Amino acid sequence: MNEYDENEYTERKSKSQLKREMLELQALGEALCALSTEIIKRLPIPEDIRAAALESKSITKHEARRRHMQYMGRLVRESKQLDELREVMKRLEDKHSGESQQFKRIEKWRDRLVAGEMDLIEEILAEYPDADRQRLRQLARNAASEIKKNKPPKSSRELFRTLRKITQQ
Repeated sequence: MNEYDENEYTERKSKSQLKREMLELQALGEALCALSTEIIKRLPIPEDIRAAALESKSITKHEARRRHMQYMGRLVRESKQLDELREVMKRLEDKHSGESQQFKRIEKWRDRLVAGEMDLIEEILAEYPDADRQRLRQLARNAASEIKKNKPPKSSRELFRTLRKITQQ
């Protein structure tokens, strides 16, 4: 009789699992290709992947692009620096989401100031002591006035720029 020996059988991945992993790595390659040329050039990635990502910028035909994305997936799969590549893309994604959250936060501040919530200026000054209280009040009043008079939102835009400048310092 054959006895079952666990050491004899290695656990293999199913065909479906292999395909999911392949598609995930291809998506990583596609995300890399979607970045701007300047960012791709600055990334610490293998040279063959960098060259293929830059080459993808010139491919416009649908079928050629599809084949190139499969090629990118193969390069990523075969890369010995897969973990580093994933980490680089995660850092870029985190940076983008942080910038997006900051942008939304500034928009909310601007909208609240234009709506007349002047006590928000004190909260902003508590977080950013170098902010100019008088300038913020003036821009908020002017923006509210422009809205009432149906004028273009010049002061509202200037208020947003000022708030963004304050948060970047």
